[in-house]
Amino acid sequence: MPELRPVFSFVDARDKILEAALVTFAEFGFHGATMRDIAQRAGVSQGLLHHHFGGKEALWNIVGDRLSADFLAYVADVLDPRATDETTIPQALRTYMNYWKEHPAAFRFNLWRVLEGPKGEREARSEMLSSRGVPLFKRAQKAGVVRTDLPAGLALCIAGSLVQFWLHSQTEIRDALAVTGHTSLDDEAFLKHVMALLQTPPTARRTAKRSRRMQSDKRTSR
Repeated sequence: MPELRPVFSFVDARDKILEAALVTFAEFGFHGATMRDIAQRAGVSQGLLHHHFGGKEALWNIVGDRLSADFLAYVADVLDPRATDETTIPQALRTYMNYWKEHPAAFRFNLWRVLEGPKGEREARSEMLSSRGVPLFKRAQKAGVVRTDLPAGLALCIAGSLVQFWLHSQTEIRDALAVTGHTSLDDEAFLKHVMALLQTPPTARRTAKRSRRMQSDKRTSR
């Protein structure tokens, strides 16, 4: 089943080529994939492939751009500025996890991004996604939901890294839990543990609530 949302017309087969490129890059990485592999998977000639997308680096960058756009569309609702409460970050992390579970080729492509790929594509993606994700955690800190002794960007990276490790390292997680006799976790139990690491301690939450209430009372009394 295709993972990338179609944006081109069916006639020129560019969506089919990009989907084939995604699957091939996910399987072999940037250096291991060849234009011949991609053309064969798409059922087109290498000449058509080069005509539409140029070389392999350009094709990798286009696939990366498409994945980033699809990802942002998927998580748009949880990134929109809104009133932040105790459910906001868990829902954001749940949505983040669900995207990768529903798009396994995209997940593998993203892992390859960490290891290799043309210089610049990963950096551009990171800057763009951070500009959308960090403000969400900053708002959660302001609401007293996420601990403030961590920079908001670091809190975002910790949460995202834990979710990705959960998805690609189930063998290691299962064996580590078994050492102390703990049973395997489901997704929801795992996310609760992640939130326990990120949440403001209860005493600090109560202090923050009192402080906000006092500030509100002062503004009302003026």
